[in-house]
Amino acid sequence: MWRHASLSILMAAAVTGCQMYNHGHAVPTAPAQVSTPAPPAAPPPPAAPPLPAQKPQQVATAVPPPAGPDAKQLLGLDFAQTQHLLGKPTKEEEKPPAKVWVYSGTDCELTIFFYADINTREFRALTYEVKNHQATEGTDDQCLAQLMQGT
Repeated sequence: MWRHASLSILMAAAVTGCQMYNHGHAVPTAPAQVSTPAPPAAPPPPAAPPLPAQKPQQVATAVPPPAGPDAKQLLGLDFAQTQHLLGKPTKEEEKPPAKVWVYSGTDCELTIFFYADINTREFRALTYEVKNHQATEGTDDQCLAQLMQGT
């Protein structure tokens, strides 16, 4: 019982204190809305530049020479396409699940790894490796060009 009475007294004191605190102070209100004038109309778009009387002559540009072979073009080729491009391999190996073809040149050796496509079961080149025989490193494309010339 005392708890309820004590709680009631505390509540009454809190409410009375809040009312006394707000008594002498102005209650803030929302600022009055001021009407703003409409923005000025956008200027009209600029006129299109006049067209020339005659179409300008095009200057012939030099066409870059065709790029040499790219070793990345080997990826995705099947056996027949690879043999058409490079000829018969120097060596063929079975390294399950891969079939490996090796092409040997005077300066380098190209190893192509073929793997079976899951859906078609057809073997396609998935990756390759180039080893240079000389101390100076040549590029993969140079090795491919050398091997293609040998075909």
